[in-house]
Amino acid sequence: MIKFGTSGWRGIIADDFTFDNVKIVTQAIANYLINDDKEYKKDKAVIIGYDTRFLSDKYAQISAEVLAGNKIKVLLCKRNTPTPVIAYDIVANKLAGGINFTASHNPPEYNGIKFSPSWGGPALPETTKKIEK
Repeated sequence: MIKFGTSGWRGIIADDFTFDNVKIVTQAIANYLINDDKEYKKDKAVIIGYDTRFLSDKYAQISAEVLAGNKIKVLLCKRNTPTPVIAYDIVANKLAGGINFTASHNPPEYNGIKFSPSWGGPALPETTKKIEK
């Protein structure tokens, strides 16, 4: 079961944090942007970043492909990027939001997806509930 915590979902790599589940969560974020986010406009991009955890760059690439498949513009970071940099870029460039692959303070066997809406901060519980649904 995919359950969001603080602005995102975390899981153990290759156990529940898999490529298939990353696709499912990214599709849910795309659905949220397209159907529920009143701030979303098709000309605004979503930035995708990642940390140095195992396969984070690959998870980010898959996430970018899912968003692009939904005709959502994507900016994919070329190297590991901390969450505050993603948040800054969202606000500074008036983006639709951001996704960062990181499990923050969790042990190394974890990875996670953090979603930040257009205002750059962590997604609020009402937003993550819509994404979970």
